[in-house]
Amino acid sequence: MLSAIWAITLLAVVLLATARSRMIEPMFGGLDRAVRLHRRLGPTAIGLVVLHVLLYLPPMLGAGVPLGDILVPFWSPEARTFDAIVLWTLLAWTGLAYVRGLPYEGWLSLHGLMGPIFLGAGVHSVLEGSTVLAFEPLRFWMWFLVLVGVGAWAYRVLLYRWFAPRYRYRVEAVEPRSGDTIDLVLRPRDRRMIYEPGTFVFIRRPGRAEYHPFSISSSPAERNLRLSVRMLGDFTRALATAPRGEVMEVFGPFGSFTPHRYAHYRRLVCVGAGIGITPFLGMLRFEMTNDDFRRIWLWYVVRDAENAPYDAEIRDLALRADSWIDYDLWITPERGRITAAQVMAAVRPLDDYAVMLCGRPEFVGDMVRQFLAEGLPRERLVWEDFHFN
Repeated sequence: MLSAIWAITLLAVVLLATARSRMIEPMFGGLDRAVRLHRRLGPTAIGLVVLHVLLYLPPMLGAGVPLGDILVPFWSPEARTFDAIVLWTLLAWTGLAYVRGLPYEGWLSLHGLMGPIFLGAGVHSVLEGSTVLAFEPLRFWMWFLVLVGVGAWAYRVLLYRWFAPRYRYRVEAVEPRSGDTIDLVLRPRDRRMIYEPGTFVFIRRPGRAEYHPFSISSSPAERNLRLSVRMLGDFTRALATAPRGEVMEVFGPFGSFTPHRYAHYRRLVCVGAGIGITPFLGMLRFEMTNDDFRRIWLWYVVRDAENAPYDAEIRDLALRADSWIDYDLWITPERGRITAAQVMAAVRPLDDYAVMLCGRPEFVGDMVRQFLAEGLPRERLVWEDFHFN
């Protein structure tokens, strides 16, 4: 029974972490970190459910209960049909959720089903578990977890559009930057969103149910909101033809990937790979107006010069910013894969800096491991990977 209790606890935490609530977000250190926690806890929770079933089988079989009555819905009049349906639905959901290459829209729809599955598993644990039924404090705790998880799911899936922090913007311009990258420039219809440089938002187009995340590449001091978009799926490719004046809903801001959270570090080492340069653009643009001198090193890692659409903008900002900025365009085929050792060698003999990393999960994960292996304290390492599914 302990495995079931832990499984429900972890699933409730997963649902709470991904509720996209600005009140809950600080508990996890930002929505980006909450999503990373969700990716770690989710498989663990599912594994505990499977372990619970495996430990449950021997005593049931020893008592003469047929295996079909335990695992197969409608096997017989005595079959535990509800339990079997919850188990197989959860396993099927897990298999689909971790299919590589699943489109974001499919992943989002799939996660919308997690609430009813969690509710079924939670009700089973509360009503069928002899240990839970025997102890009132434990029963209260399990019902509390069920309510927290279902409440978080209901807020995100059913109530988000009406109760989340929402701003109405209209399309001011769509500016092509490269073959697969555009800038979506939005202008507020009424009130502006207040945000920190480096954070991100979710946007929703008229007639669409999906909420897609994008990093902000404009400065909080600017009236217009600029989102730099790499066109990978149907939703992002359709943004290239968004008509001027179209009204979009903007939800946010979210995330903790911002230098404001690390004000005590006056030296920042920033590495952005590909579209991972986006949050650093907002930070640099803010450096034009914030009157807060910092020492900044920035590496822009790309496959080739054609895939560095923001190189000219960064060079201009680096020259005009109030802070002292060293900028390096790193073209991988010409110079090889960038390493933490090379970055740290470039900033020595200084050692009181924080490192900010942004890019694809594989790149960020590898660089995090390298910096830790080079002896950089974990508390001075901040990263964000563009991976919501």
